[in-house]
Amino acid sequence: AVVSTQSTGEKMAYLLRNVSRLNEKGIRIRVMGDISLFPPHLSQSMAEIQLKTAENSEFCFNLCLAYTSREEMTQSVRQVVEGVADGSLLLPDITEPLLDRCMYSEDLLPVDLLVRTSGEVRLSDFMMWQSNFAVLQFVKVLWPDFGFWHFVTSLLDYQRQQPRLEEYRKKYGEFLVQMREWELSGLEDKFSEGTEVRQEEFVRKMKLKRRELLEEYSKAEVAGA
Repeated sequence: AVVSTQSTGEKMAYLLRNVSRLNEKGIRIRVMGDISLFPPHLSQSMAEIQLKTAENSEFCFNLCLAYTSREEMTQSVRQVVEGVADGSLLLPDITEPLLDRCMYSEDLLPVDLLVRTSGEVRLSDFMMWQSNFAVLQFVKVLWPDFGFWHFVTSLLDYQRQQPRLEEYRKKYGEFLVQMREWELSGLEDKFSEGTEVRQEEFVRKMKLKRRELLEEYSKAEVAGA
């Protein structure tokens, strides 16, 4: 969807005015996307609201802005490649779960239900990585007209498919474990040892860098401010 910078700015300002209520309810705001593409005053407010709610853990409200799934996957791979280049990771450390944690969504659970409005039967480059085992709902109504009963219908459809979804996820998880064991069986011990430790340290540093970047955006000088 095309969102005007004016509209986005108004919504960010609203969230910042109500940050105390967000913190009271334990709501974290996360912007998934490349906020550097926005004008400085917007990237500043996006960074500020994320920092001010970063410690909240009851709910996480994700906003996909300047976002495409392919760009998200690209930056995830780039992060890992840089980790191998600087010695933080070894090639055997590169796993699907690691790439998952390098996405903008980081440690969020996979998508269970994805609803696409407007009658279009396509994902439009939206959360393709996270939705690999999601129930997909394509409804003909436009987003502003999507109401309570549309939501109930989507939930009932998810409830009907959920057992099969869990079965697929279980089988896929078992498949990943088998593939990982097969990969490690062909490596020398010195390369297969310490993978989890290196991965955890890499992810910790990555998150720290992302936070430092947000702090830079939040402190940036904005013309006319």
